[in-house]
Amino acid sequence: MSRCPDCGMPFDGGEWVKKVADAPSPKLVEPGEARAPFLPYEPRPEQLRIIADIRDALDRGRHIVIESGTGTGKTVVSLAGALEHARPLGKKVVYVTRTISQADQVMRELKAISTIRPVCGITLTGRGKSCPLLESRPDFTTLTPNVLSTMCSERKQRSTNGQAGGCPYFERVEGKAPAVGAYCRRNFPRSEELDAYCKNMNVCPYEAKKLLLKGFDVVVAPYIHIIDPDIRDNFLQNLGIDDNGITLVVDEAHNLMDAVREQESFSITDRLVGSARDEASILKRQELSFGVGAEALALSVKAALRELSGRHIPFGKREALLPDKALEGSVCRTLNITADKLGAVIAAAVDLGRKREQEIADSDAPSSPFLELAELLDRWVRSPAESYVKAVRADGDGAFLTASCIDPADIVRFMQALPGAVHMSGTLQPLAQYASVMGLPKNAVPRTYPSPFPRENRLVVYVKGVTTNYGVLKSNPAMMAKIERTTAQLCNAVDKNTIVFLPSYRVMKDIRRYMEESIDRPLYWEESGRQRRTMSALERFRAGRDGVFFCVMGGSVAEGMDFPGDELSFAIVVGMPYPPPSLEMAAMKSLFDARYGPGMGWKYTSEVPAVRKIRQAVGRLIRTETDRGMAVILDERAARNARQLEAVPTADPVGDAVRFFSEGRRNRSPDIA
Repeated sequence: MSRCPDCGMPFDGGEWVKKVADAPSPKLVEPGEARAPFLPYEPRPEQLRIIADIRDALDRGRHIVIESGTGTGKTVVSLAGALEHARPLGKKVVYVTRTISQADQVMRELKAISTIRPVCGITLTGRGKSCPLLESRPDFTTLTPNVLSTMCSERKQRSTNGQAGGCPYFERVEGKAPAVGAYCRRNFPRSEELDAYCKNMNVCPYEAKKLLLKGFDVVVAPYIHIIDPDIRDNFLQNLGIDDNGITLVVDEAHNLMDAVREQESFSITDRLVGSARDEASILKRQELSFGVGAEALALSVKAALRELSGRHIPFGKREALLPDKALEGSVCRTLNITADKLGAVIAAAVDLGRKREQEIADSDAPSSPFLELAELLDRWVRSPAESYVKAVRADGDGAFLTASCIDPADIVRFMQALPGAVHMSGTLQPLAQYASVMGLPKNAVPRTYPSPFPRENRLVVYVKGVTTNYGVLKSNPAMMAKIERTTAQLCNAVDKNTIVFLPSYRVMKDIRRYMEESIDRPLYWEESGRQRRTMSALERFRAGRDGVFFCVMGGSVAEGMDFPGDELSFAIVVGMPYPPPSLEMAAMKSLFDARYGPGMGWKYTSEVPAVRKIRQAVGRLIRTETDRGMAVILDERAARNARQLEAVPTADPVGDAVRFFSEGRRNRSPDIA
């Protein structure tokens, strides 16, 4: 290991070396000393007020929507407020996160809280991250959740019936669960640590966690546990409670609705249809309903893909919106059945596919493409036109259908049924927009709390005379050259760890050669689809103090990483990260214009997400009281949002950067310099 798994400090030559000068950890209070029952540290400014606001809102059965600046301790104060409300009522705190690193932070804070109050917590992960029986399969990472669930159920059933070929890890769960629970209460393990402990005991981590859930005060889970209706129902059942028995905390809440839309969206590809047809040929004697066979159904979808792409995609284009019921109509014409019979045919296909998957559960290829196609067809016909953008698209692999959710309904119903919840992020403004899009009750409580860190420690500027506006770049090729030149000059002017946030991997590829030739510093690069190589490069960047790391805006580096002290001092944001135009974006703009008023569609779908992404990126700079950092936004369009970005204009970003960091060196005390 190159870093401590608990605190993240670099490991060097057998010694844990503290790299951050004057950045003390929060001081733990003595038991009974806290001025808030579940706050384990000496309170920073605003923390007691945040905790009180959370508790009061939850006590009144209201949602509270919070933007809390860097340094306010969002994780610990949300836990403290939620526990203060939930504990007297016997409710469980369900803390949902986007990433495993955020879940690990919750466990660290719970461990601190346990020094002053008896409290316990446990983290959840899916089968795909913690199955000790199947993880040795070479295709394990490609198995879908449904396939894993089917295989798992089959093995557990054999174990329950005392048959051969069961799951030995499942068989040991009940006997070993008390030891696993005691380990969790004693150590507050991170997700990976808990999985490793269970596997060392030859126990299934997934099943052990399910069995233990009822005995813990705080359950930390990925978003999927509340945004997928089926998973949510099973989750609450394992907790032994209903919606009214939980106190929900949503971490990094600005990501939640995008996660919901992604979860609700799906596609039907030509490759899947081909695989389903091959499998259906084995089942060709199987009649589904109304004289339609399995193979005939798959072939009808194949024909529909060909027909719809040829009819609707214009020459020179790659996508087109589909009229309502276009796929259904094409399939019905091919099968010579009426629309009211199609539902019965698809339902029969789903049943046949499930039987087929059970038959092949232990084979080398346990998934059933025919079942996957049948279930996707069922989702397609049940997806309401007003909530989905249905399109036909084409790429190098052929034609495919997409159903993109733009207006999720289930998560809105779930939130409205909850007796209050905490929605928290460092970048959630405008709070009214979040509350509206999430469908929160009108009595939701909006709150913003400033960072307690000195304002003079951070400078954000935007550069006049440059932009990544597509129209300007197209009409003025010299603009991109100017952006490249300015980026290189900024990197060469500052001898501090620097991150350059780029709008896309395509832009990164285009500028890479110029940057490597022009910047006289160690360069590191995020690599699309190569997480291990990216993390390795990031590790080397953080270990040094004179590197430049190039990454894409909105990724894990821009939001999910902490860079305390000198690990990051300078950020360059290339362009306003407005999302690219798409069929889905156009539909959402129209939806929001109609729902919230003219112009609100662009604001909600483009402006607000872009500003949040920049604020998230800039927020990486200041993570402790003594950090100093500067950000340069290379796009004059930032002027429109200067107040939210706390940015000022400049015509000389290089000079501003030199002066800012020179002042920092002069202001450092002799023992730090």
